Order: sequence, then structure tokens, then C-alpha cells
Amino acid sequence: MNSLRIGIIYPSDGTLDREFWHFAPSIATIHVTRVRFPEGPVSAEMYRSQINEPDLEQAAEALRPISPAAVAYACTSVSFIGGHAGDRSLLERISHGAKAPTTSTSSAIVAACEALGITKIALGAPYHAEVTEEFVRYLGEAGVVSLSTRSLELGAKIGDVEAAAVMQLAKETDVPEAEAVVLACTALQTQSAITLLERVLNKPVITANQATVWHACRIAGYRGSDGVGRLWGAQLAQK
Repeated sequence: MNSLRIGIIYPSDGTLDREFWHFAPSIATIHVTRVRFPEGPVSAEMYRSQINEPDLEQAAEALRPISPAAVAYACTSVSFIGGHAGDRSLLERISHGAKAPTTSTSSAIVAACEALGITKIALGAPYHAEVTEEFVRYLGEAGVVSLSTRSLELGAKIGDVEAAAVMQLAKETDVPEAEAVVLACTALQTQSAITLLERVLNKPVITANQATVWHACRIAGYRGSDGVGRLWGAQLAQK
């Protein structure tokens, strides 16, 4: 395997392109395209409205000329808000447009838990509580139970949350019974926090952008371990 082109479909308000590169192994190149994201109040209904966003097919088709090894839809909330049926619909549309294996951030987080043998987590998220509860439901239907949840109740400027606040979120969310801490949202900066948190908490820390890149690389056939966090030591679970 000489190179690995990973396509990322990212909401138009996303500012953390650098994290996809940070979490990628040296063999991978990251190719980001965007879909429109509405301005205004953030709510569960707003996220649901994005499931059928027509820009999605165009974004997927825009990646086709580079023959990506895999394409990931990098938005946690939109990929879980419609449940697993909504997530599958997103992936089918992307696969049709990009002609490549596909994943979403929510699917990637589930795959990460399965790969690590994790069924009990502590879940931290920047969303309003009503949105976080939708993710709790999505994960539970996949066999991942959230023993503890914490929501930052943010409706905007999630990308401005500083590393110290992310560290605090993870620590305050964690409980001894949790096998891992999961930090949701691809707008939340986590690249500087994972290694330190795993050392302090002594358990895996799975974050949205980390899991997205890891799963895209795994479904593209890459088996290396040269990424950030304990997750990169895990292969896809056999089903």
C-alpha cells in the first residue's frame, strides 16, 4: 500500500481540518470537501433537517475523481440524530456518489468501541442535553451503554472550546465503571488531549475526529498502528 487517500465530508462551519491530518497515519492524505450547514439556533430538529441535505451527493461526487480509498461523513450529530436508519441512508448516498467505502463519525465511534471490546462508556459532548440523549440512544441500540453523560450546552463556537476545558469535560464525565471515555463532535478540539487523558484516566479515550480517521483507514484496508491513542492498536472487530 503506497498511499491512502481519505475523503472527508465536513460541515461548512467546521474549523478543525488540521485534526484530520493530525490523526492520520503517515501513509494517508486527507481530502476535505464541505456540505452547507445552516446558521441559527442549534437543536435536534436542525440536525434532522440535514439528513436529506442535497449537497451531500455533490460533495461525495466531488471526491470521486481522486479515487479515495474511503470517505467519511464527519459530523457526529447529523449521523446519529436519525438513528441507525438515518445513518445508513447517509452512507448509502455517499457511497453512491463517491464510489468508495464509507463511514460516518457515529458509525466510526461504534466501530471503535467494538474493536476495543468496550460496551460501557462515559460520554462527554458539547451539545445541548436533548441532542446528547439522542446519541446515548443511538449508541445503546448498538450495544454501547452510556453510564455517565455530560453536556456543555453549547449552541455555537464549539471549535473555540480550549484544551483545558476538554480535559475537564473528560475528567468530570468519567466514572470508574466506564471502560472508555467518548468525546463527541467533530467541532471539538481533542488532538492535544487524548494521550494525556489516557494516561491520567488509565483507559481508552475515543474522540470524534480520531475515530473518524481511524475507521476510514481501517475500512480502506490499512492495518498499521501509527496513530494517536490506544484506538490505533485495535483492528476492526470480526462480525
